Amino acid sequence: MRAVAILLSLFLGVSAQHGSQWSYSEGALDQERWAEQYPTCGGKRQSPINLQKKLIEYNPTLKGLNLVGYEAQNLKFSMINNGHTVQISLPQTMHMTTADGTVYMAQQMHFHWGGGSSEMRGSEHTIDKKRYMIEAHVVHYNSNYKNYDVAKDHPDGLAVLAFFFVESHDDAENPHYTEFLSHLKNIRYPGQSTTLSGFDIKDMLPRNLQDYYTYHGSLTTPPCTENVLWFLLAEPVKLPKKQILKLENSLLDNQNKTLQNAYRLTQPLNDRVVQANFEHFSYTRSE
Repeated sequence: MRAVAILLSLFLGVSAQHGSQWSYSEGALDQERWAEQYPTCGGKRQSPINLQKKLIEYNPTLKGLNLVGYEAQNLKFSMINNGHTVQISLPQTMHMTTADGTVYMAQQMHFHWGGGSSEMRGSEHTIDKKRYMIEAHVVHYNSNYKNYDVAKDHPDGLAVLAFFFVESHDDAENPHYTEFLSHLKNIRYPGQSTTLSGFDIKDMLPRNLQDYYTYHGSLTTPPCTENVLWFLLAEPVKLPKKQILKLENSLLDNQNKTLQNAYRLTQPLNDRVVQANFEHFSYTRSE
């Protein structure tokens, strides 16, 4: 019976990709070839990017982000292994208001990590070409549209709140990630899902929610649509090595291999400008 369950979960995982067999580093449609099937992936406003501090423009008019509904709620959150990452579905009670007053509704949260022999660090964005251990994305859609499926096809449809992770000095667990990480064993195979109860997204975020970098870019996975307003929080979250290793080694991908190095390489900035709402770029990559 277990063998049947595993085969079924693998089948569901493949089916969940809507027929797409894209990958980060293996197969006929690795990230170097995404544009062959998804032309926008070869566009001029792609993400992620390398943020060069010397080129970042300070914009004092950018207000802090207003996050509503991110605190603990008496709700159940679905969490799935989609073959590329672990993804958590978020309720419409969560939303983010940006500096210009636009309200973006939360859709889902997912992670990018390394762990493979070729690259131990796995953030997608880099700062001065230095990569963080992990990067999390909270994906939102513009509330001017009915839902995510409608918003994703509009030029102002999406916004992503991103933040980085660094390895902490001590072995003490980050308690805000204990429940999340403990559920990974329930979604080892692509297509498997589990449920989180009373999830507190705000506690998982950095303490400083006011300082951020922002620029216009794209989704970092196919179809790579160039309609994403990015907000990258400047302060990272600290995790001990044992919790980082748990994320890096708990899931299998669509090729039945340990899901590692789940990130896209940085893309050319071209003529885009990255802004920040704080002056002193003092946040470090590691502690």
